[in-house]
Amino acid sequence: MTLSWATYSVVKDSSVWIGNTKDSLKLTPAPVAQVSYYHDNSYTMIHNHVLLSGLKPSTKYFYKVGSKSNAEYTSEIYSFVTARSGSDSGTFNIVVYGDLGPGNQSKNTIDYLNTLTSENIDLIYHVGGVGYADDDFEMPGQYKGFWYEKVYNGWMNSMAPVMSSIPYMIVVGNHDAECRSESCGESKEKMAMLGNYSAFNTRFKMPSAEVGGALNMWYSFEHGPIHFTSVSTETDYPDAPKNGATKFSKNGNFGDQLKWMEADLKKAAANRANVPWIIVGMHRPVYDLFGSVQLQDNMYVVAAFEDLLVKYEVDVVVTAHQHYYERQSPIRNNTAILEGVSSDFKTYTNPKAPVYIVSGAAGTVDGLSNIPEGNATWNVASNYVDYGFSTLEANQSMLSWKFVKSSSQAVLDEFVMWKTT
Repeated sequence: MTLSWATYSVVKDSSVWIGNTKDSLKLTPAPVAQVSYYHDNSYTMIHNHVLLSGLKPSTKYFYKVGSKSNAEYTSEIYSFVTARSGSDSGTFNIVVYGDLGPGNQSKNTIDYLNTLTSENIDLIYHVGGVGYADDDFEMPGQYKGFWYEKVYNGWMNSMAPVMSSIPYMIVVGNHDAECRSESCGESKEKMAMLGNYSAFNTRFKMPSAEVGGALNMWYSFEHGPIHFTSVSTETDYPDAPKNGATKFSKNGNFGDQLKWMEADLKKAAANRANVPWIIVGMHRPVYDLFGSVQLQDNMYVVAAFEDLLVKYEVDVVVTAHQHYYERQSPIRNNTAILEGVSSDFKTYTNPKAPVYIVSGAAGTVDGLSNIPEGNATWNVASNYVDYGFSTLEANQSMLSWKFVKSSSQAVLDEFVMWKTT
C-alpha cells in the first residue's frame, strides 16, 4: 500500500504512523519519498509518497502522516483496508469511471464517492481524465492567468475523503498530459515543468516499479479475483497522439509499452487458476460509436492493442474519453462475437472475445459528449444523457457490471458475465 500526501514546503522529518487500532499507531521505518514538479516565486508543493510493506491481506489499518517532531503538522487519523488475496472467495467491489474533474457537472459523482468507505468498496479505478486541470482556462473567469495548480489542488481536496480511505488507482488520459492555457503556452519555463504528464506522474504513485512498468503510464496489480493491466493510449505505440498542445511540448518516450503489456498479459493469463479475471484499463476506446463509426479515429488504438487483448483472452476492456456510457458485446476484428451471449444481452457466459465498455460520464467542465451518429451491431447499450459511474462486483466465477446515475444512484444498465469453464 502506498500512502501519498502533499505539503507546501519540505518537511524534513516527514513520517507515517500505522496500527490496527486508532490507539495503537506506531512510527513506521519506511522511507518517505519527497518530489516536486512545479514551483514559482510564490508557490511550491511537495508530494510525499511512502510504500508500506509487510501488511496482511484484507485487513483494516489506521494511519496518520506528518512531522515526527511537531504534532501541529500531523494529520488526523484515517484508515484503509488492504487488498484481498486471490484465494479470497468473497465478492470484490469497485467503482469505475473516467473523465472526472471539478465543476457543477461532477458534483453529484464526487458527493457520492465521498460517502463510500472501505467497508463497502475495495478500490476505485479512474481510467483517465484525472482532475481536468488542463481545462482550467475553460472555467468561468479563468481564461487569463495561471490556474493549473489551483484547479488540480482544489479537485484533489474535494476528493480527499474517499482518496484517504479507499485505494485510488489511475490510468493516464489525454487531459493528464500538460498545462494547455495561454499562460503556459507562452512560457517555456512553465511548460518545461508542466509538460509530459509531470503532474500526473508526481502527484500519484502507482505500483509500476514492482511490475517493470513506467511511472503511472503503465502498470498492473491484482486485487482478489481480478488482474488489472493499466496502459497508456496516449504515448509509446505507433501513431500515439502524445497530446502536445503547444510548440514547446515533447511528450512520451517512457519505454517499450507494448513489449511490457504482452509480457504482463501472458503472465496474467497463465495465472488464471488463481486470479481468473483480466481487466484492461485504457483511456481511449478501442470500440465506441463515435470513434469507430462516425469519426473513425480509433484505428490506431485498435492496431496497437486489439491483437494482444484477443490473444490473451482479456475479459473486459474499460475506457472513457467520450463523455458518455456505452456497453458493447464481445468483439473481435470489429465483429460481434455472440456465442454465450443471451438474447437480451444481459448475460455473457464464457464469452469468446473481450467485452468493451466506455464509462466516461463522471462529470467534467466539458460536459457530456454529443450523441454519436451511426450504429454498429456490437453496440448493445448506451446512455448519452446522464452523468454516472460504473460499479463492478466479482468473485471467482461471476462478474457483474452496472452503470449508475450519479444524482440518484439509479441503475441504468447492467449485465453479468459467468465463467463456467
